[in-house]
Amino acid sequence: MTEFQNIKSTAEDGVGTITFDRLDRRNALSVELMTDLSDQLDAWAYDDDVAAVVITGGEDVFCAGLDLNFQSGFNDTETRAIYSEACLRAYGTLLDYRKPTIAAVGGPALGGGCDIAVFADIRIGSENAILGYPQIKFGLTPYFSPLWRIVGLSQAKLLTFSGDRIDAQEALRIGLIDRLAPTGRVVAQATALASSIAETTAKSAVNNKEMARRAPAMDPISALTYETLAYREVIWHPDIVARINEAYSKIKKK
Repeated sequence: MTEFQNIKSTAEDGVGTITFDRLDRRNALSVELMTDLSDQLDAWAYDDDVAAVVITGGEDVFCAGLDLNFQSGFNDTETRAIYSEACLRAYGTLLDYRKPTIAAVGGPALGGGCDIAVFADIRIGSENAILGYPQIKFGLTPYFSPLWRIVGLSQAKLLTFSGDRIDAQEALRIGLIDRLAPTGRVVAQATALASSIAETTAKSAVNNKEMARRAPAMDPISALTYETLAYREVIWHPDIVARINEAYSKIKKK
């Protein structure tokens, strides 16, 4: 397994876990961290030993956003270009990843850290989570498009026009996080969900993620046709037939 400098990664029982490893900088985003994140996601994309991926910063800090030490060099045009390319790669990889991703958010998830959570498929938040886009206060812009698809236009406008931060309860209320975990248990809860996904097998996880990637952009009839054809395609797979027969046999024995 590749050794990274800014993340830790493990793969066990179908679950890949990426943990940001810059606690001295509150897991702030650097080009190197985003590159490590992208590289590890790429490495697992076609690895059948990984069905779902958990992304976390641990229990106390998810990600404080852009590293201010790095931002101080933005007067350099080349530095801005390199950072933009790293952002586009990392966020684009998450947005169109072929396997389910879960953000386990403990503590602050701000600016680019909130973006990473938003670009994941599912967000589990700890009771100590704080989310928001404080860069708005400096005149900077957020990634609005993925946010409003999760929380709706009005709530997305509230967050991105003001730059105000919200706590875990408010994030749960508006749908920015999907489930709430006790403080200190967010990684465990996210891992349990990822394990449940992994039980369906990596192949099924990829098939279902593909549907989730494509169907929302279709009109209702096109989506119905696409999803029916997807079902028709998998129902004949020998491994799926075997799994159905096994489940049916267990029912008959009861």
